Amino acid sequence: MDGLLTGKTMCPTSHGLLLVRDPASMATSLLDPASGKEIHLPPLAGVEDATLMHSHCLVSGEPAAPGGCVVFLVAPGDDTFIWYCRPGDDDWVKHDYDIGTQILDIEEDLYEKSVICPIAQCRGKFYFNPGDTEMGVLEFVPAGPVFGSVAIDDTIAADGSYGYEEEDDGGNGCAVYLVESDGELYMVTFLFADSTRKEIDRGSVHRMDFAERRWRKVSDLGGRVFLVSVFYFGASCSVQGDGHELRQDCVYMPGKKALLVFYVKEGTIEVQKLDGAPTSDKVFWVLPPTCK
Repeated sequence: MDGLLTGKTMCPTSHGLLLVRDPASMATSLLDPASGKEIHLPPLAGVEDATLMHSHCLVSGEPAAPGGCVVFLVAPGDDTFIWYCRPGDDDWVKHDYDIGTQILDIEEDLYEKSVICPIAQCRGKFYFNPGDTEMGVLEFVPAGPVFGSVAIDDTIAADGSYGYEEEDDGGNGCAVYLVESDGELYMVTFLFADSTRKEIDRGSVHRMDFAERRWRKVSDLGGRVFLVSVFYFGASCSVQGDGHELRQDCVYMPGKKALLVFYVKEGTIEVQKLDGAPTSDKVFWVLPPTCK
């Protein structure tokens, strides 16, 4: 395994695969770290190593499944483009997208283009930027990527609940992650304790009810574990059986020399110090086969 990764640039996916590129030759592949098997992709040129490391890589399904899959990268920061390909293609395709604008300063009449963040694959489509009344959706068709949106019902239900139960962040902001688990789409929200955004005060998890198009707050994860990290990566993992150090129905998020654990059933958060861990501004999960 070390030989396959030494000197390479990597970007994780929520399917347990790593997108791996050789900076010298631009040779690119999807690597299964559990088995060491590689799926060769077209050379990924035109993307700097730093950009690739901070991008979000997604796949539309199992690469070995009939019909294959789409592999694509969402550029980080303020960039409004994606790169995508299918195994067997000759080249990657760069696609510039426009999903609207957002207000920077209403008094100064300043706006900027909206970017995709967060995003997750579910039921063959990619959902992104969940809001109180709509959520973006991306689908790959033979002609290329098609962007759209789905309406979210935020009205008051008969039981008094809202379709979108966003908790008040007190003006301090929040971090939102989308996670696919067993064919369902979940939204993890962490609210910051203050405006510095260095400490998380509380969290919540919602499941998308596609039939009603409503976010439903959940009190457990069905015995699974959610793994999230910076740059809005999110994955689901089974921890059934012996030999697991992760606890069921928890959300784990690594940080600088620390690991945040959100106990969904209890609604509590614990920060575990990792004083012996190396300092890094790019922490990601290498996922076991049960995360596929």
